[in-house]
Amino acid sequence: MGVLLSWLALAIQSQGQVIPVPLANEPPPVSGLIDGGDFFSKNSGAFNRISEHLRKLEKDHGYKIYLVVEPVLITTTASELAARLRQAWAPDGNGLVLVFESDSHRLGTGWDLTSPQDRLQENGSRVPSHETSAMLARARESTDGSLAAEPYIETLVTNLVREHEGYFTRRADPPPPERSVRMGLLMVGSLALLGLGSIAVGALVRHSSMAGARRFRFPVVDRPERLGAPCGGGVTTRRFAPPVSKS
Repeated sequence: MGVLLSWLALAIQSQGQVIPVPLANEPPPVSGLIDGGDFFSKNSGAFNRISEHLRKLEKDHGYKIYLVVEPVLITTTASELAARLRQAWAPDGNGLVLVFESDSHRLGTGWDLTSPQDRLQENGSRVPSHETSAMLARARESTDGSLAAEPYIETLVTNLVREHEGYFTRRADPPPPERSVRMGLLMVGSLALLGLGSIAVGALVRHSSMAGARRFRFPVVDRPERLGAPCGGGVTTRRFAPPVSKS
């Protein structure tokens, strides 16, 4: 078995690939980025630009985003590794981890799925899980999927950082007074429309119930005028004999 494992390691190394170390046991990178296998070109400056975005986000808002790029993953997947690294590097829920497997172009994301809205008071750097999911979706939609791997990852991380900066800015700034007035008018208008709808439904129900009532009409009778009464009249005469006197 030992010989087989050694042969497997040599075969992988001969292809220019490296078996990743268990990163969960290591401290998080200060730069916010681990580039296994020199994925980013040294001349592009992408590594430094991504690192600056990640460190600025943590400095301004206390939220951490880590990017790990590995050429190939043997004993785990990108999603599983991202989840483990998030628990080790951001246990308080104030961060997420992106793991990109450059050989297969698989991207895994790990974030705190148990961050309800009412726990934001405990840690102001936490983000609700539904907000994180929405920001990830918007960042992916705004990233051109036809880009090469290196510019794609840089653009994706940049968009994700921008989404988080916008979220923390909106959460810190109270809504303007005119927005509150608009919301009040919108609520009043909605209630008025609801009332009008109820009146219309009631009118339709009443109309349908009245339409179903049965009506009776006297038949038309074709009779000539008789004894001064139209349609044959119902005038009759009776004659009575004079009373018989009893003597």
